[in-house]
Amino acid sequence: MVSYKQLTFWVLALTVASFFDAQAVDKVKTRQKYGAELSATGEIYAKIVAPVAVTSSNDLRFGTIVTNNAGDVTVDEAGNRTTTGPGLATSGYSSGAIHLSGPRAQAVSVAIPGAHIYDNDDNSINVHSFTTSADSDKLITLGSQDGKADINVGATLNVSDTAKSGVRSGVYRIQTSY
Repeated sequence: MVSYKQLTFWVLALTVASFFDAQAVDKVKTRQKYGAELSATGEIYAKIVAPVAVTSSNDLRFGTIVTNNAGDVTVDEAGNRTTTGPGLATSGYSSGAIHLSGPRAQAVSVAIPGAHIYDNDDNSINVHSFTTSADSDKLITLGSQDGKADINVGATLNVSDTAKSGVRSGVYRIQTSY
């Protein structure tokens, strides 16, 4: 007959052995099998974040352009306009602005590929060399309290001396990665 003390000892010993055996299995990173074969385990991690939302809060406008010869019209991210060629009126231009919102303190890379603006006859004018008020790496960090940021956008418009009169419009696409 087994005494209560002996039974308690064996139950405790089995419990401790099972606990340490389970801990050993969880903690072992490398173990040897069959004398020479090794296997290893690695850890797996994932970080899941909410998507960054991007909306336009101000249109990029090049203003009125008088085509007396070919050239470029540039509106920078601060809203300043310069030209190399075409004559220009002095109103109606502005930098674009975009609003980002997402995970707080999330670093976001912003890129804007080239774009075109079109007239009613589907004739296009090239828009390129987009600039933003983000740092030189096109990286912006969303607010640590609210997860929001605003950046301004500028670009250059190529105008030919044969461009037809009329209003042109188009869109530019903002690409984010994080």
